[in-house]
Amino acid sequence: MEPRINVAIIGCGIFGAEIALKASNLGLSVKVFEANEDILLGASMNNQNRLHLGFHYPRDLETGIQSIRGFDLFKNKYKECIQSNFLNTYFIADNNSLTNVNEYLIFCEKLGVPYKKINSKDLPIKLQGVEKGIICNEVVYDCEILREIVKENIKKNDIDISLNSMVEGISKNDNFFNLKISSGKVVNADVVINATYGASNYLTEQLGIMVPERLYEYTVVPIIELDIDRIGITIMDGPFLTILPFGRTNKFLLYHVDLSVIDSEVNTKLNLDWLSKETSPLRNKDKKEYFNMMIEKCSSFIPALKKSKLIDFLEGPRMVLPRRDKSDERPSIITNTDDYIEVFSGKIDHSIWVAEEINKKLITKFNA
Repeated sequence: MEPRINVAIIGCGIFGAEIALKASNLGLSVKVFEANEDILLGASMNNQNRLHLGFHYPRDLETGIQSIRGFDLFKNKYKECIQSNFLNTYFIADNNSLTNVNEYLIFCEKLGVPYKKINSKDLPIKLQGVEKGIICNEVVYDCEILREIVKENIKKNDIDISLNSMVEGISKNDNFFNLKISSGKVVNADVVINATYGASNYLTEQLGIMVPERLYEYTVVPIIELDIDRIGITIMDGPFLTILPFGRTNKFLLYHVDLSVIDSEVNTKLNLDWLSKETSPLRNKDKKEYFNMMIEKCSSFIPALKKSKLIDFLEGPRMVLPRRDKSDERPSIITNTDDYIEVFSGKIDHSIWVAEEINKKLITKFNA
């Protein structure tokens, strides 16, 4: 049995990494367990790579404002991976939008973040079915660069990370936790921070804590080549689309609100088949047919997409609060039972302030 540690962190996506860095700076003994062969291979990688300023949430001002909180923190800390050299726009669809143009502009004013109004005919690319929108300062990040920066920070702080190490079991004695690792080792820790995102309820349930239902969605984001200038276009507010530059590459990510979610379940726990591409919902789909269907839908707004070439897919599960369709609420939540802390967040730019909030709890716990 290994020596007892102060803080065990389960999961080394960006949230687990940020929490580990903060805890280590308090002088605490920290160990991170990551089930994958490398860090930042889960939800940190498999998404639209967008840093949010809140413009995506016109039906939930609180989530929009929460997005602003983390934007500058993340952008400044990880500036080497930030990609901002493109025009980034949001448009309201002429038909079937849950928010009209006037309502959206009122929302943008309430956000208090700089933006400029724009007409679709002023873009360097032809749009259909939209007229009015905004230009904003949202950016994207390159996950490959981010991973290398985080690795270097972890190395500098001499943080102990165990890769290919799944925490399969957890129990608690009077004063500490016992973690059973897939290698067969048992690790004791004073505090456990569960940053496994979608799979978190499996461990939480073992502690006798009631686990709430979540909406689990399996999302697929095509990586495409398209002979246009780097640009970001989001069509709202309904079953529409987003196209964004894919990090520093000359490729794009294409997301469709309906078609990118290929499976969903409301349950207390994630379907474990979704954690592997070999057993994921995408494995049974005709990928060419699926992509062509997405292009057919999306090209009704951006005709140039008909000339796009499929390169690959980003795919993986995400977790949100269930039954929030009317508000589209996407908050970041930290739940805890004193020394067991669970992170619920799917926005990478929230990672720094979430880590700071957890750090406050650790300071109180250890009088650090």
